[in-house]
Amino acid sequence: MYSLNVNSIRSLLKKRGKNALSVQDLPRYTQDHLDLRALNLSTDLLKGMSRSDIEKIRDSGDKVGCTCLMLSEPEALDMGSASDSTGDAAIDRMSRVIVAGSVLGCNAVSLSIKSKDNDDAFEFTADRMKRVLEAADKVDINVLISPHSGLTEDPDRTTELVKAIGGFRIGTLPDFVAAHKSGDAAHYLRRLTPYATVVNASTLGFEDPEPDTEAMKAAEGLSGLDALAAELEAMDEVTAPVHVGYELETMIGAIKAVGFSGNIALDYRGDGDGTLGVLQTKDAIEAALVSLAES
Repeated sequence: MYSLNVNSIRSLLKKRGKNALSVQDLPRYTQDHLDLRALNLSTDLLKGMSRSDIEKIRDSGDKVGCTCLMLSEPEALDMGSASDSTGDAAIDRMSRVIVAGSVLGCNAVSLSIKSKDNDDAFEFTADRMKRVLEAADKVDINVLISPHSGLTEDPDRTTELVKAIGGFRIGTLPDFVAAHKSGDAAHYLRRLTPYATVVNASTLGFEDPEPDTEAMKAAEGLSGLDALAAELEAMDEVTAPVHVGYELETMIGAIKAVGFSGNIALDYRGDGDGTLGVLQTKDAIEAALVSLAES
């Protein structure tokens, strides 16, 4: 199953006039233009909204069959601070994110943790995350840890933290770009994906596709319906999008190897049309799955 990371098309929310798109419009746009039935929102998109405004997003998704799967907190929270007031503020913030996620109908929320990697910070973080899970358990929402520099930068350290927190509602949110930056993408994803219900398939850009030149040449000598049929066949033979920046097949192979069957969030971070980038991301992932099945 795929979902849309709404950050991919965030620029559409800045348009004005008849082409303006509101946050409440996102479920319909996601379903109509991307043929996806789930999306992931960021809390900063809800800034200034009342509970009834948030409920409208949920209701809009229910009407078109495109639900909000996950709500993410984009600002890293200082769960590992030695300051009680700072730690309490991080817990309070995440508790409010959980409430908003519940109103949206999400089954998960995510956060990144700002903390140094030392034993004291580890213990502070584990204890505070247990308190966060108490709030999550009340509304049946999972809490996913997104990668961040410091304590959760190393996948082995992150899995150690997840085990220390404990409970079936704590998990991870692996990210393809973070996996690439780690220097060993396959190891990174193999370690984190078993604890994930969502994997963030972040992509950076794609090469321009090239049509099947042989099929195009064959169409040149035809006319009428035969020419049209040949042109359509040539278009169908366009090669799958080629990702630029890292080997997408390596990422897909790693999560497939550990039996991941959860949701893949399509997160295009490149230049140009975000809608096209999301479609290319999905096509490239599908092509990688086919290639892996054939190898």
